[in-house]
Amino acid sequence: MYKKEQLSIQTQLTQELAFVNAYIDKVESYSAITAPESSLGTILSEQTPSDLELKRSYVKKRKLLLFLGKLPDVKSFLCTSCKEIIDLERLLLMPKASYCTTCASN
Repeated sequence: MYKKEQLSIQTQLTQELAFVNAYIDKVESYSAITAPESSLGTILSEQTPSDLELKRSYVKKRKLLLFLGKLPDVKSFLCTSCKEIIDLERLLLMPKASYCTTCASN
């Protein structure tokens, strides 16, 4: 019944998950490297932003995996008003959103 929508959502989720995994690998690789000649203050100030980015990326990854698990129930990704697919960005910010951006603003 909703095969086209399911395929579209699955494609979006897998692309975003691949992007997040690549980003996590990148952040982990440069956050682990610290120069031995750097002062402790420099090391701490450089690691804090990357640690926060890493935590945010892991949260996003968990949400994407949760959405992939909910994929068989395609109706949870559709707007209850217009039956269009809810944007992935909106779902990541509000996982229980039941309206698309257009319908929510009306």
